[in-house]
Amino acid sequence: MATAVRVPCAGGSRDTLWRVLGWRMVTSVVWSVVLLPVCTTVFIIFSSIDLLHPIQWLSDSFNDLYSSYVIFYFLLLSVVIIIISIFNVEFYAVVPSIPCSRLALIGKIMHPQQLVHSFMHAAMGMVTAWCAAVMTKGRYSFLVVACTSTESLDNPVAQTCLNEYHLFFLLAGTFMGYSYSLLYFVNNMNYLPFPIIQQYKFLRFRRSLLLIVKHSCVESLFLVRNFCIVYYFLGHIPKAWISTAMDLHMDEQFHRPLDTITGLLNLSLLYHVWLCGVFLLVTWYISWILFKIYATEAHVFPVQPPFMEESDECLPKVLNSNPPLIIKYLALQDLMLLSQYSPSRRQEVFSLSQPGGHPHNWTAISRECLNLLNDMTQRLILYQEAAATNGRMSSSYPMEPKRLDSPEETIFRTPKPSQMPRLSMPPLVKTQLFSSKLSTLDMASPLGSPLGCSMVNRMAGIFDVNTCYGSPQSPQLVRRGPRLWTSASDQQTSEFSNPPCTSAIAEGKTVRQPSMIYSWIQNKREQIKNFLSKRVLIMYFFSKHPEASIQAVFSDVQMHIWALEGLSHLVAASFTEDRFGVVQTALPAILNTLLTLQEAVDKYFKLPHASSKPSRVSGSLVDTSYKTLRFAFRASLKTAIYRITTTFGEHLNAVQASAEHQKRLQQFLEFKE
Repeated sequence: MATAVRVPCAGGSRDTLWRVLGWRMVTSVVWSVVLLPVCTTVFIIFSSIDLLHPIQWLSDSFNDLYSSYVIFYFLLLSVVIIIISIFNVEFYAVVPSIPCSRLALIGKIMHPQQLVHSFMHAAMGMVTAWCAAVMTKGRYSFLVVACTSTESLDNPVAQTCLNEYHLFFLLAGTFMGYSYSLLYFVNNMNYLPFPIIQQYKFLRFRRSLLLIVKHSCVESLFLVRNFCIVYYFLGHIPKAWISTAMDLHMDEQFHRPLDTITGLLNLSLLYHVWLCGVFLLVTWYISWILFKIYATEAHVFPVQPPFMEESDECLPKVLNSNPPLIIKYLALQDLMLLSQYSPSRRQEVFSLSQPGGHPHNWTAISRECLNLLNDMTQRLILYQEAAATNGRMSSSYPMEPKRLDSPEETIFRTPKPSQMPRLSMPPLVKTQLFSSKLSTLDMASPLGSPLGCSMVNRMAGIFDVNTCYGSPQSPQLVRRGPRLWTSASDQQTSEFSNPPCTSAIAEGKTVRQPSMIYSWIQNKREQIKNFLSKRVLIMYFFSKHPEASIQAVFSDVQMHIWALEGLSHLVAASFTEDRFGVVQTALPAILNTLLTLQEAVDKYFKLPHASSKPSRVSGSLVDTSYKTLRFAFRASLKTAIYRITTTFGEHLNAVQASAEHQKRLQQFLEFKE
C-alpha cells in the first residue's frame, strides 16, 4: 500500500486512540463493576440453597449481603475485575492470530507475554475462589482449623490442622484462572469481531448474556472434571508442602483425603466448586463481552473538521496516517456506513477545496481504498506463485522490502523493467496490476515495477499472516525455511534461484559451479529432512494445516471488505450526487483495480482447500467468523463490481480499459458472472 500523507508523531496516534477508545474502555470497566453485586447476590443465594426451608434460606442470604465481610470481599472482587479488564484492553487484537501448526500454537501459548497473562489470571482465579469460599461459609471458610481429635494429657494444647476443602477451593480457582487464560488465546478470544448489523449496546449485551451463563455453566463443569483428575494424581504435592511449611496436621480421622476417589465423590464439594467456577467465569466473561461491545461500536470521523485543531481526527487523514490498527478499522467502518446511509457526508467527500478547487477528500479516501485492494491482489498472486512451487522459492539474494509511510506496507526494490523479462502471469494481472493508470490519483503501484527474474530470486517464500504468513499489521514478504515434510531436491529450488537473466549473461558473467563441500552439505541436509519427515511425532508438531494457512491469508480482510463496500457505494452514488465529476476521472483506475482483484480471487479459489468452507458453530460465545472471511470477501468483491455496472450501465463502454477488462465488464453488464 502506498499513501501520500503519514503522521510521523507516535504521540498523536496515542492521543487519537485515547480520544476514540479511552471513554469506551473506562465505561466498560465501570459497567463490569456495577454488575458485580448482581452476580455476587446470585452466587450467595445459590451457595446456601435450602429448598426445604425457602423463606429462611432467602432471608439468611439477603442478611449476608449487608454483612461487613461480604462488602469487603465485594471490594476485593472489584479490584480483580478491574485487573481482568486491563488485561482485556492490553491483549485485544482486531486481526486474529492463526497458528498453522501445533508447534506454532505451542509457541504462541509459551510467549512471555502470554505467560504473564496466564500467571496473573491464575492469581486472580485464586483470589476469586478465596472470596467465594469465605462467602460460602461452613467448612470452606478457613485454611487452618482446629483438629477435631480430643486433647490428651501429654499434649493439652489443641493442634491446628489443614482444611483440605479450603485448599481444594483455592487450587480449583487457580486452575480455572489458568484454563481461562489458556482458552483465551487458543480460541482467539482476544479477537474483536466487528458486528455486521449495527445494534444498540444494550441489545447486544442482552443477546450475549444468556450465552455467557450457558457457556460458563458448561465450561465450569468440564473444568471441575479436569481439576479433579489433576488433583487425584498431584493433589498430595501442594497439600504436603503447605502442611510442612505451616506446621499443620492432617485430620484424616474425620475427613477423608480429597486426593482419593471416595474423597472426590463429595457432591456438596463438587457443587460448590462448580458454582465458584460459574461465578468466576460469568464475571470475567461479562467484563470481556462489555469491552468487545464498546470497542467495536461505530465511531463517526468528520470528513471536514470544523476546526483546524481537530484535523488529525478527520476521516481522510486517519485513513492515510499510521494510527493504531483498531482506529483504522473504525475509520473504514465509518467510511462504509457514510457511503451507504449519509448523503450529506457523501457531499463532503465529493466537495472541492477552497481555495484551489481540488478534491482532496475524495483523493485521499480513494487512494487508501485502492492501496488496500492492490495489496490484497499482490498477496494473492504471491500466494499462488508459492503454492505452484510447493511454497519453496530461492533465497539466493536477500530480500529488501522498502518500507513506505506505514509499517503495514512494503514494496520490493526490483531492477528496471528493461533489464529483466516478465513472469508469466494471468492476462488481467499482467496487463493491469502494475499499470500506471493509478497516476490519475497520484498513487504508486503496490509493487512499483513488473516482476522479473531477480524478483523471483529474492522471493524466499510467501508472506506469512501471523504465524503462517507474517504479521497482518505488517504484511511483508518474509523468508520461509525448508519444510521437513518436503522431499523434493534443491534442484527445483535452483531453477528459481538461477533463472536465465539475459542482463547477467550480457555482462559476461559465468555461473560458478557449486563446490564439493557445498554439494555434500546439501545432500546431508536432504538426508536429515527425509529422516525427520518419516517420524510421526515430528510430523505431528511440524505439519501445517492447509485450512489454517488459507485462513491466515485472509485474517485481516475485513479492512478490504469495508474498503470495497465504501468505494463502490461512493462510486455508485457519484452517478447522481457528484456535481463536479471528481469520481469520473478515477473511474478507469477503480475498475481496473477491481477487475484485476477479481481475476486474482478467481484463480485463488481454484487452489486446493481454498473453496472448502469450515463448519461454523451457531450460538457459541466464541466468535469464529474469521474462518469464513474469504467467502465474504469474494461475495463483497463481486457485489461491488455489480453495484458499479448496474449504476453506470452502458456508459462504462466509454471507459478506457484493456480488451480483457472490457470483455469482463461486458459479462458483468449482461449478468453472466
